[in-house]
Amino acid sequence: MAKSTAKPDTLGIAELAATLAEAQDLSKARAKSILDGVRDHIVETLLTGNRVNLFGLGTFEVRATKEKMGRNPKTGESIQIPAGRKVVFKTAKGLKDQM
Repeated sequence: MAKSTAKPDTLGIAELAATLAEAQDLSKARAKSILDGVRDHIVETLLTGNRVNLFGLGTFEVRATKEKMGRNPKTGESIQIPAGRKVVFKTAKGLKDQM
């Protein structure tokens, strides 16, 4: 079976706000404001080191990364990649089962 090269459609904030506005009888501006507020609160929560669980969707959390050696793809030179933090998303079991 050949791999499909077509990219899937992407649902952005504007499209999500339009869908939310229609479903909840809100203006698009109000729906976008709500989504922006939710996004900002999720980011603030992650920056404090706490996790965010969205029931039925999954969990966002911050994990520490270790320091490691890497390679500059342009020159081939070895470089030290410092330790840091990254946001990870773990899919909820119910959603995973539906996939």
